[in-house]
Amino acid sequence: MSFELGESYSGFKLHQRESISELNSMALLFTHLKTGAEVLVMENDDDNKVFSATFKTPPSNDRGVAHILEHSVLCGSRKYPVKEPFLELLKGSLQTFLNAMTFPDKTMYPVASRNKKDFFNLMDVYLDAVFYPNITEETFMQEGWHHELE
Repeated sequence: MSFELGESYSGFKLHQRESISELNSMALLFTHLKTGAEVLVMENDDDNKVFSATFKTPPSNDRGVAHILEHSVLCGSRKYPVKEPFLELLKGSLQTFLNAMTFPDKTMYPVASRNKKDFFNLMDVYLDAVFYPNITEETFMQEGWHHELE
């Protein structure tokens, strides 16, 4: 499919197109018209498909809330209510990469697969996890505990 600069596709407007010679790729930056969410598409010949849901998570203190939430959202979701879908995916997916990472200013949930059906399944599981997590008090007790050293 050929994308035209300034045109909208499924509610996303293409506002930047740039060749990245080092990656032998064409970078396309889309912005969602209603929410402002950005989507970066890298068109190239690589058969490994990669997706990441990435959120700005600047901390307000040093308690590690973003990292606790990173782990907590991967403890089941509305569509996938299993206790640890991440471990199920590691066992049963054709994934080439599956992880979640917290940085000082953002949290990422990346997945990759060479198999198209598996790739879309991974995306579905991760998107459901980040937007509809089954976070309970028990989840926080499991993921957010700490000890005070005297």
